[in-house]
Amino acid sequence: MDKRRNILLVWKDFIKQEKNAVNVIGAISRKTLQMTVFKRIRLVARENYLDKDALRKMNNFFRLTKNNILKKSMVMWRKNSYAECVKSMIEMEDTYANTLNRNDQRMSNIV
Repeated sequence: MDKRRNILLVWKDFIKQEKNAVNVIGAISRKTLQMTVFKRIRLVARENYLDKDALRKMNNFFRLTKNNILKKSMVMWRKNSYAECVKSMIEMEDTYANTLNRNDQRMSNIV
């Protein structure tokens, strides 16, 4: 074989090996980069999930607390309203009884 041809074939094999090595290094770096990116995406997604979960739990707690406060307020309002109604009825009954007594006294004074 010709010496020049042999040199070119050896050079071609060397370039092919270098090209394969560069491709392997590129593939490894791309894979590493993808893993890093996916890891970051997973971390961001987990953080978003935890934030949304915390907000959901806080909203539920607030809703339960608000409903409990409203329920207690409504019960107190009903008790107070009932007490006021009873008090008003007693006052009306007393007024009615006093009016009857006064009318009876007037009638007895007239007769």
